[in-house]
Formats: sequence, C-alpha cells, structure tokens
Amino acid sequence: MSTPEQAPATPAAEAKNDKGEASGPKSWPVLIAGVFGALACLYVFLLGLQLLGDSFKCLGGKGAGGMFAAISNPIAGLMTGILATVLVQSSSTSTSIVVGLVGANQITVKAGIPMIMGANIGTSVTNTLVSMGQAGDRIELQRAFAGATVHDMFNFLTVATLLPLEIIIAAVQGEGGPLYWLTKALTDVAMEDGEKGDNPLKDKSPTKLITSPVAKVVISNNKYIINALSLGAPAAMASTSVNSTVCKPLERRLGSEDGGSEQVATRSLLTRRLDDHLVDCSNFYCVGKDLDKNFKKISSSGYEEKLTKCEFHIAEADEEKCGKDTCYLDAGKYYTSYVEEKQIIKGGFVEGAGDAAGGIIALILALILLCGGLFCMCKILHFLFLGSAKKAIVRATKLNDYAAMLVGVIVTIIVQSSSVTTSALTPFCGLGLLPLSKMLPMTLGANIGTTMTALIAALSSFTHGAIHIALVHLFFNIIGILIWFPVPLMRKVPLGAAELLGLYASYYRFVPMLYILVCFVILPGVFLGVSSLFEASVGGGVVLLLILLAALAGFEFWWIRLGGCYKVLSAEVREEGKAALEQADKELRGEGAPPESSV
Repeated sequence: MSTPEQAPATPAAEAKNDKGEASGPKSWPVLIAGVFGALACLYVFLLGLQLLGDSFKCLGGKGAGGMFAAISNPIAGLMTGILATVLVQSSSTSTSIVVGLVGANQITVKAGIPMIMGANIGTSVTNTLVSMGQAGDRIELQRAFAGATVHDMFNFLTVATLLPLEIIIAAVQGEGGPLYWLTKALTDVAMEDGEKGDNPLKDKSPTKLITSPVAKVVISNNKYIINALSLGAPAAMASTSVNSTVCKPLERRLGSEDGGSEQVATRSLLTRRLDDHLVDCSNFYCVGKDLDKNFKKISSSGYEEKLTKCEFHIAEADEEKCGKDTCYLDAGKYYTSYVEEKQIIKGGFVEGAGDAAGGIIALILALILLCGGLFCMCKILHFLFLGSAKKAIVRATKLNDYAAMLVGVIVTIIVQSSSVTTSALTPFCGLGLLPLSKMLPMTLGANIGTTMTALIAALSSFTHGAIHIALVHLFFNIIGILIWFPVPLMRKVPLGAAELLGLYASYYRFVPMLYILVCFVILPGVFLGVSSLFEASVGGGVVLLLILLAALAGFEFWWIRLGGCYKVLSAEVREEGKAALEQADKELRGEGAPPESSV
C-alpha cells in the first residue's frame, strides 16, 4: 500500500511520533530544563519513599518490634521477617533488629537465619508498588512489573533452595545447616584479632541526608522504641537486702512461713510517710548493653535522672547477679513509660495527631509525592530520551552482566538502601530503557549492596553472634546468585517467571495489587497462623496444614493439568501480548515500524 509523500523536515521543525510528541533534537535550554525537572521529580520521588518508610514504621513499628520476640520455628521466623519488613518498609531496619537481637543473645543465629531470609523477600515490595505508577500504559506496566518482580522471583527461589537445606541438615546435625557453618567459620577467623571501633559509614546514606530534613518537617520517628520492643522488657528480680539509709525497708508479707500472725503486718501509716523520700529497692532489673543503649537514645536528655543504678542501694551479692549487664532499680517502670506507652512519632507537624492518625496522614502524603514524582519523572524521561532511546538501549544491552551487577552493588552501598536502587530503576525498565535481562543483575547487585547495612550494625556491637548473622545475610545472597545467575538455563527461571507476571499485569491491571496482598500479606499471615496453631495443638496444626496443602494441590492441578492458566489468559492472547511487547521494543531500538494494520 502506497503512502503519501512526506514533506522534507526543516531544522526549525521537530519530528513527531505517532502520539504527536516531539522526537527530534532538542535545544540546550530545553535539555537543561528537562534534566533539572527530572532531578526535581527524582527528589520528590525519593522524599515520597522516605515518608513511606517513616509512616509504615510509625503505623506498624510497635507490632514489628514485638514480632521478633515470639519466634519458635524456622517457618515462623521466615514469615515474621517478611511481615516485619513489609510493615516498616525497610529491610535495613528489620535486619538491623535481627543483628541486634543476636548480638544481645536474645535469639540464636540459627533462629535469625530464616528471619534474614524473610527480610530479603519483604524488601522487594517497595519497587513492586512503584511499578504500579506506570499502570496508565499497558506495555510500560508489563515491562515495569516484570522488572520489579524479577527481584521477588530471585528471592523466592533462593529461599526455596537454601531454607530447606538449613532446616533438614540442622535437624540431623543439631545446630545448623551449610549457610550456618560456612559463615561461622568465616566469623571465627574474622573475630580472632578483631577490635571494637566506631564505624565511620554509619548513618551516612546520601539519600537520607538530602531527604530527611524535609521529611522530618512532616514526621520524625524514634526508631529506638522499635528496637527496644524487639529486645523485650527486662525481668524483675527480688532484692534480698537493701541500704536502709537510701531505700525503703523491704515490705514483710503475711504468709504461712510467718504463721499468719498479725504482728508481722505492714508498717504503720506514720512510718510510711517518713519513708516517702526513700527509694523503692524491693526489685532490680538487669539491662543488657543493647537495651541500655536504646534506653539512652530514647530519652537522650535527662537520661540519668530517669533511671536509678543499683550501686549503693542493694546488696552487692544481688548486684553481682547482673554480671556484665547494667543493674537498674526502675528499668521496668522506664520500659513501660518510655517504650510501651510512648508514641513513636517524636517530631513533625503530625506529631500531635498520635501514631495512628499521624502515620495515616504521612502515608497519604507519601503516596501523593511518590505517585506524583514518579509520574512526572516518567513523562520527562520519556520526553528527554525519546529521540535517543535507541542509543541508550543499545548501550544498556551491551553492558556486561557482571559490570551491571557491580553498578548495583556500588549504588546500593552509597545510598544504603536496595529499595531506593531497585525503585529508581523500575521506571527505566518500564520505559524500555533498561532491558529485563540487565535489570536482573543490577537487582542482584543491590541485594549484595544492602547487606552492608547489617554489617555496619554488626560492627557497632562487634560480637561474634552479630558478625555471624550479618555474614549470613551477605552469603545468602552470594550463594543465591551463584545458583540462579551464572548458568543461562538457571537464569531463565526468574526471568521467565517475571515476564509471565508482567504479561498478566498488562491485561489485568489489578494483578500487581493482588500479587502484593497474596505474597506479602496473606500467605505470610496464613503460615504464621498455622505455625502458631502447631504450638497450641499439634493435631489441629496438622489438620489445617493438610487442608491447605490439598487446596494448593487442587489449584495446581486445575492451573496446569486442566489448563486453568489458559482460561485466565488464552494461548492466543499470550502470543499477542508477547508480540506487542517485542514490537514496542523494536520501535524503541529503531529496528522497525509497526505494521500498517496494527491498531
């Protein structure tokens, strides 16, 4: 079919694409304005991410902190790691809590390994949320959702491979699996001549440095309350002897040993009034180093006035029961007042609204900034790169996989957040500027880079357990990469799964939200419930587990054997979707125009 002859383009006129957008060369003022606009949108986007994390910490922080204290088995640990990371929207926070718990001997390294694995899964929810910002264009959503979920697929596959090995071998051997023993050997070598020291990299994330001043105007959280909740309340211990010059005399209680005699009843009202200025030393509390550190951070001003040390108050034999821990007379009261009852929000204009209302207000504002910044950034990037998309894609395609992985490692170490790295890359993936085959290695690099946060947290306490669990986080990702990336056949598994999810999302726009609810909320909650039921009743747990497995098997049979997957999306529609994506990618690369009959 012939086409009308086109008039020659003039230098003053820019070419137009099929959507009526300018695609020719742009003047320097336009380019500079576009770059500054993109940077401004990126800042708004990062600010939205910061506020999103802060609001979730406020809304779910106390629940997340308490969740870590009730771990009884590996499955519960895995699900707790997922849910806690989703609640606080930060694997850095959840892994740092786990490192702190292990370093304080509150949980074992063996119990912490599934929690670290769960945190790795939970952290990928952020970029999955970001991919929904490109739901306005079917092809862009297909690319973006595939680019976001390739992170999830790797984490799910690595957990499915390594966690059963850890559980089975630990059950046979009695202490740990391959990951446990490998990292223990490395920790033993590292700790042989180790010296404690402050880490200069701590709290030096550049993204936090530039976004925190603005974010704190809205909301500022006391993260040490979450940390203290995860460590648990100190236990009260009864004093046997007190210093009568500064302490109230120990109350004598009626009991069988006293023969029920009224002569040993409590002191007279007059005596009590005379003793009102004395300290109650009837109980004391042994506070570990990590909990004590969080106490100081929670109330940095006037801390010494809020807690009373045991020295000169109780018998030396009682104080010696605390060993290396610090002995306080009123740590229980302090924990109740300043940890359990104190709100997490400590500043910002939402402070007066309380944790629940303030968190919701900050969350709404975060979503507005996140979606607005992402939408504008995508539009500006589309405008800037439209004419040079071919060159950008060719360069990205030719980039060595391991060089791309190294880029992901370096960027994530600098920003100290894998969520920021992967969330910033997701829009580029949606626009087609970053192929899915390169998104995977950069995501894997981000997974390695984010382990630096746990290592920094471990170095702050520098105990054997803390270093051990931090190395577990690092080698979990390294071993997963060695399994699923170097061999092309293995690499196709996470890539193929992500491509399929992207295809479903392109036809059903509710798929991303459904995926998030099922993978990051419903399934972890169900498995956590089954685990709790096993603790209460083994019989009831077995019955419920069998029902769930039967339901899963039935679904798999329908989905695969009976062709349920093709009832959701037929083979013809799948081929059409793949062809449309390939054609869109070819157009971006400048390799061919769409057929005339295309709509």
